[in-house]
Amino acid sequence: MKTIHTMFGRLWRRWLAMSMLVLMTACATGPKLVSHSFNYDGFNDKWADKIDLLAYSYGDQYQKVRDKAAPGEKLGAQGIVNGAIPVGEFLFVQWRIKATGEVLEQRVELRDRLPRDMTNHELTFLMDGRQLYVYVVTPRRKKSAEESPVLKTWRSEFAQAYEIFPNLRKP
Repeated sequence: MKTIHTMFGRLWRRWLAMSMLVLMTACATGPKLVSHSFNYDGFNDKWADKIDLLAYSYGDQYQKVRDKAAPGEKLGAQGIVNGAIPVGEFLFVQWRIKATGEVLEQRVELRDRLPRDMTNHELTFLMDGRQLYVYVVTPRRKKSAEESPVLKTWRSEFAQAYEIFPNLRKP
């Protein structure tokens, strides 16, 4: 009887060790999380009265940075996700120009456009008619609203920012 308990104990410990190894490996192979922000603001960036946002996706690894409107509907003109989230490999945006009803979409590959370390940075976008603009907002604050550069996004009034699409203008 003692041998059965000893053999069962060994098997149990091996199973437990293997389970822990599998769990640790699964956690280690998940997406790398970086504390940063993904946001858009159609009111402050002044596109909400001319554009309907229909869909967006900042990568495909995190549900909270993806959304798609139901047919015939639109998404809200403001959105923000802050915290430890995966850095997206792409940004997809679909929008409708209210005046014409034209639906446009753009996918931007971000791998070579984002800084190596997105910690405390923001990724934001806006649409101006048929053109999508994507910006990185750094954690460095400006001394005044007139300090260069002042870009299409309102966030550049208060923080150092740069355009990564359609033009790549890294600082």
